[in-house]
Amino acid sequence: MTEGIEYKMLCYQYNEKTIFHLNAQRAYVSLYVGTIKKVENAEQLLKEFDKGKGCIRIKKSVKIGETGLEEFIQKTIELWEKGGNTDCS
Repeated sequence: MTEGIEYKMLCYQYNEKTIFHLNAQRAYVSLYVGTIKKVENAEQLLKEFDKGKGCIRIKKSVKIGETGLEEFIQKTIELWEKGGNTDCS
């Protein structure tokens, strides 16, 4: 996985394809992943977060270590490694 900048945001790429974007907002940090529902068990893993179709809003009040975010990220990476994707299409 490599880090870079796209659209003025930090991005993480796998095999030259962007998997995640990370961007600071006023009251939270957004993790953009494409279509969240493409990741197995995403709703349960991300139940503590405010979410959009393709972004996870991470507020300061959430204790990340007590959520399923790390497992969600790992499942997303595994999906891409197997040839799947979370693209919005």
